[in-house]
Amino acid sequence: MARLPTYVIAGAMRCGTTALNSYLREHPEIAVSSSKEVHFFDEKWDLGLDWYRGQFPDSDEAVAVGEATPNYMYRPVALDRLRETLPEVKLVVMLRNPADRAYSHYWHDRTRGRTESEFGDIVARELAGEDIGPAAYVDRGRYRWQIEEILKRFPRESLHVQAFEDLKSDPVRVYGEICAFVGVSATFRPDRLGAPVNAYTEFRSVKVRDWARRLPKRAQNLVAKLNQRKAAGYPPMDPTVRDKLNAEFAEANKGLDDLLGQRLPNWS
Repeated sequence: MARLPTYVIAGAMRCGTTALNSYLREHPEIAVSSSKEVHFFDEKWDLGLDWYRGQFPDSDEAVAVGEATPNYMYRPVALDRLRETLPEVKLVVMLRNPADRAYSHYWHDRTRGRTESEFGDIVARELAGEDIGPAAYVDRGRYRWQIEEILKRFPRESLHVQAFEDLKSDPVRVYGEICAFVGVSATFRPDRLGAPVNAYTEFRSVKVRDWARRLPKRAQNLVAKLNQRKAAGYPPMDPTVRDKLNAEFAEANKGLDDLLGQRLPNWS
């Protein structure tokens, strides 16, 4: 019988949540939702708890059950619903240098045709107070207020915060710590632990990519593979834009270490 999650990877976008979810999916003691981002608590709440339960495999033998929807962290209403539905859930949050996170998010959107504006222009508009929509490249990197919202609803011991940079540089240690946190064996190691997942990708045709979403999952995967092309990576960020972002995030995230009681990387 399918059970509701015992842990949720709640954020943040473009911080390694897809990689972490794929590594945890390989753990023999964990049952993971069929799709990575279920979006129940932010977008599909009206579908009901039975629908949500149906997103998970039979898990009578599993020690832990989990899903990963990075948008939950950014939506206080999703946190309210999480607290209401799963008061004992364990939350995993991945954070990353917020300037790099914003730039990765921007290029993720740009290759998918969601924006044609220059990154510097979007940053300038957002820093000036303009609402640029759900992308919110700058605001999503203001981690302190989002962590404060989580801690208003859940005890500190229910939250594990991990830096993306550490997952990348020391995946064995980080994976073991997260496994211990969600309550499964910390000695198991996936075969592909540390391998890149959800890296920057360019598409031959965004229209073909969007059309393929209507196909069955196996056909989607085949079309996606044929539609991708090798990419050398996106260009480096304009240093002037990076300086503006560093200054913004240094102020917005001041005191985050003390709030969490742990030392995060010196991203600035």
